[in-house]
Amino acid sequence: MKHPLIDRLATVTVVLLFLLAYLPLVLLSFHNHPSAADDYCFADTATRYGFWQGQKYYYDGWTGRYFSNMLVHASPLVWGWYDGYRFIPALVATALVGSIYALVNEILRSESLKNRLLATGLVFFMIVMALQSTVEAFFWTAAIATYTVPTILTIYLVAVLIRWYRLPNSLLKGLTAVWASFLVFATIGSGETNLILLILLLFTIVGYRLVFLRRFDPLLVGLVVVALISAWLLFRAPGNAIRMGSNQAKAGELVKSVGFSFGWLARSIGEWLLKTPIIPFSLLFIPVARRLVRHGSPVRELFLLPAGLLTVIYLGLLAGTIFPSYYGLGIPPFARTMNILFVFFVLGWFYVLTVWVGWLERRGRSLTLVQKWPAPVWLFTGVWLIGSLLASTSIKQMGTDLLTGNASTYDHEMTERHQQLLTKADTVRLRPISVYPPSLFVEDIKSERNHWWNRCQSGYYGHKALVLDSTLTATVNP
Repeated sequence: MKHPLIDRLATVTVVLLFLLAYLPLVLLSFHNHPSAADDYCFADTATRYGFWQGQKYYYDGWTGRYFSNMLVHASPLVWGWYDGYRFIPALVATALVGSIYALVNEILRSESLKNRLLATGLVFFMIVMALQSTVEAFFWTAAIATYTVPTILTIYLVAVLIRWYRLPNSLLKGLTAVWASFLVFATIGSGETNLILLILLLFTIVGYRLVFLRRFDPLLVGLVVVALISAWLLFRAPGNAIRMGSNQAKAGELVKSVGFSFGWLARSIGEWLLKTPIIPFSLLFIPVARRLVRHGSPVRELFLLPAGLLTVIYLGLLAGTIFPSYYGLGIPPFARTMNILFVFFVLGWFYVLTVWVGWLERRGRSLTLVQKWPAPVWLFTGVWLIGSLLASTSIKQMGTDLLTGNASTYDHEMTERHQQLLTKADTVRLRPISVYPPSLFVEDIKSERNHWWNRCQSGYYGHKALVLDSTLTATVNP
């Protein structure tokens, strides 16, 4: 049995780790501002031509991401609510926590509420500490709509599907199926990265149930149909050809793209295993995994899968998440894609681990490392955790931006700039912002007045031109 003192210390530690990841996001959220990159372009299009015409403009001229396009064309700027951007990161972070809890709650429903909450906190902490780009995950609205939102929807969709199978035949079960269909439609319509992952996942589950279990699953087949129709809507967009045209010289090489995807995945997994505490957390998770796969567990059936085959599928799905970057653009995945990849790496890792634990248990090879050697395991976890925190770029960035006052200075100067842009003038000369905190900032307007970012922002505010003038003196932040 676990010692009460160790249990309390573990609980306090997990709560602190969760707060270390969540609170900086909330605090930084209230320093957030719309970005010159894309945010004003979407807002200017929607206010100038209308919401639906803006959808058509981007669908025909740039991208077929119909659902994320709807989100960005309904941003707070469109409604004239500039300060609405201060709430977006906090809401997105909370939604991610909620989706993780929804999934954990379904898989660990035989565990106590405390354990489910602690597991949710640890998963969220690991996701935030491993972020390659905090700003693209939580603060840049254009990236949030295309990457973070569909990731949240995908996680929640898996939870909804697990719940559907244990619901009795009723109106609620039918409505849940409709809701799952909408989640598929929205996820695929948000971006190609989650599109590939979700379609591969649905095909894999349908194939497994047909080939190994000899079961035809109407719900999953229906979701596959919805997914294919949704993907067709996205890829048929005339704007996709335009967006990908500049990379045709490097893109479209199928065999090389597959090889590069698996190579990049192997490199990434090696870094994650070293730089995050997933290995010691896995050791601590083994007792929970043993309870999940024992006889009488209400979720045991979820883990009665061929462990080797599942591992291959798991790696294939992760490589499939990378594949669009190499095949569509001919380059390694962006940081925002790696943010998504790590989310599904972590969730899939613990699922595959549980399946392997069940496989070993059924063969009489019980894993009792934590029970036999609790002190060394906990000490090992603590040392590794400290090292992981020291290596975490995202945690250090957020802490630095808050503690040095850079976030506050950026907020003050961006607010001042917004007030200046509200004045009436043909040409507005703006001074550069004195500090660009990496947790909050993507891109600023340029010194060339005809740059796309300048034109979008000047159009939104009703000016003829914006000029970034480095000769203007900065005001003092009181």
